[in-house]
Amino acid sequence: GISHGSAGARSIATMATQRGYQMGRWLAGRLMKELGLVSCQQPTHRYKRGGHEHVAIPNYLERQFAVTEPNQVWCG
Repeated sequence: GISHGSAGARSIATMATQRGYQMGRWLAGRLMKELGLVSCQQPTHRYKRGGHEHVAIPNYLERQFAVTEPNQVWCG
């Protein structure tokens, strides 16, 4: 096809409208579902933005896990 399988309901509705058919994205989506058509676009992967300390839980140890005596540090 024209889109190589990447067209979703909005794209199909736009293509149909340009060809003279009256079609909204909801109808296009319903027809896609009935015909078993699925857009093959992968969603972009969103990475977590690390490096920010949690506001409610301060980092008291600062990754210094070596403890010389019992009952100095507790975690859970």
